[in-house]
Amino acid sequence: MYFSRVRIQPSIFKSSQLSKVLEGNIYGIHRLLWGLFPEQQQRTFLYREEIAREQLDSLSTARGEAIYYLVSKTKPIENELFSVDFKDYQPQLEVGQHLTFECRVNPVVTRLGKKHDVVMDAQQQFLKLLVKELNLENYLPDKPEKSAYKKLLLDKGGEAFVQRLKDRLQVDPLYAERLHQTFQNADLLEWAIKADVDRALENWFKRQGERLGFTLLTDDNGLSKLQNSAYQWHSLSIKGGKGDKSGFSSIDFTGELQITDIHKFKEALFNGMGRSKAFGCGLLLIRRSQK
Repeated sequence: MYFSRVRIQPSIFKSSQLSKVLEGNIYGIHRLLWGLFPEQQQRTFLYREEIAREQLDSLSTARGEAIYYLVSKTKPIENELFSVDFKDYQPQLEVGQHLTFECRVNPVVTRLGKKHDVVMDAQQQFLKLLVKELNLENYLPDKPEKSAYKKLLLDKGGEAFVQRLKDRLQVDPLYAERLHQTFQNADLLEWAIKADVDRALENWFKRQGERLGFTLLTDDNGLSKLQNSAYQWHSLSIKGGKGDKSGFSSIDFTGELQITDIHKFKEALFNGMGRSKAFGCGLLLIRRSQK
């Protein structure tokens, strides 16, 4: 296996509009990176996109262009578009080993045989449950959107609605302190939704760990060492409109884990985690924990 760092050639970045053309063009990036492996008929590499100046701050030539980290079975070639630095990738792993990690994934959950985005699903399920508990279902329009649930709860939920939100936040160590702040009911609802989304994402990640040979470490308060950020929708259509369902979502995770099964964990490192691996998701970047 090989681990590579791939950059657009600085001369091309400075003298062309390539970066602007590639911005948001997930499929185009996928095809260009595949060109580094001309013998491959099927994709056997994982990649993650970052910003060069954030990753290579020691280099004066690093600007706002993209930089890509790749894990591949074969050695990538350098061409007129990309410069490539690579090394053998055979990490030394042990059961019980603690590692810090970063990954960008496309988390989904299956309901009634269909795949759903974990973030959107968690929000929808939370709002549906609140409406049901407060006996407000008869006020909903046909095929309600998320905004309709929120408006109904804020307009007709009353004190029972507010108390349910407070009860939900009170048991969440990361959000309970917000109850001591001055807030509007709309803010309280958004915090409660975020708390539920965080829980859904953590549960999804823990299930991946059970399947891929690792478990999340916890802090002194028993909280999982896991953070999520940068939730984003990626369109795969030419138009790229927000209402276009041709695409996928991604979210970034960082945290600390412990290896429970070396064989399964290597599968995660070499073959990725979750879906949309062809479009920059699934690559698990690891480092030894600093104790």
